[in-house]
Amino acid sequence: MIEMLNVINWKAIVEILILWFVIYKIFLFLKGTKAVYLLRGIVILVIAFFFFQKTDLYVLSWLLTKFFAFFLILIVIIFQPELREGLIRLGKRHIFYIEPKQEEIEKIIREIVGATSIMSKKRIGALIAIKREIGLKNYIESGVILNADITSELLQNIFFPGAPLHDGGVIIDGVKIVSAGCLFPLTDNPDLERALGMRHRAAVGLSEASDAVVIVVSEERGTISLAINGQLTRNLSPSDLQTILKGQLRSKS
Repeated sequence: MIEMLNVINWKAIVEILILWFVIYKIFLFLKGTKAVYLLRGIVILVIAFFFFQKTDLYVLSWLLTKFFAFFLILIVIIFQPELREGLIRLGKRHIFYIEPKQEEIEKIIREIVGATSIMSKKRIGALIAIKREIGLKNYIESGVILNADITSELLQNIFFPGAPLHDGGVIIDGVKIVSAGCLFPLTDNPDLERALGMRHRAAVGLSEASDAVVIVVSEERGTISLAINGQLTRNLSPSDLQTILKGQLRSKS
């Protein structure tokens, strides 16, 4: 009997820990979005439901019971954008993925910024996407697979005018240039300046479709821009770019 109680208690503790972990992750996921206010409203309704039951307010309890009957449908409708993003994140990273060390990240940033600075001075157009958590498999497969070490020289050669792959984008994953000549989705954001070219629109488009950090060098003006989460920051200096990349790509270990 005692052994059975110990097993039950152990299982109950595990279930409670899992439940609290899931709730914590949901709140973290929704933090900073409008959906968090909707979630608070739902929590209030749940508390009200238990209160009505305990105080024998049958009519109100019955109404909330009927409401919860189609509650899941409402959740799907209300949280559609968040649910879609959550499903994307479920498969965002391989379970055995090994994150680069901080020293490796800093070396990669130096190589990228070095190449970007030189291409900016020479007014060589470039489009470089750095993968973070959400996978870019479809975009990687649209280009030529390289799986090459990241060096300033290689990046400059890829985007050199007349080179076979210079018109597409480069995708960096971890410590490798995995693909070049890639096709990125173009943004349909009406707020972007019409003067911006295809590279800038492709950079913003990919940053909207994923959490990638996308660097653009303008072929006409030689300016450096950075697209993150659909937002384009323009006219960056190499030192500005290096500072932002360090903040965005720092190791979590």
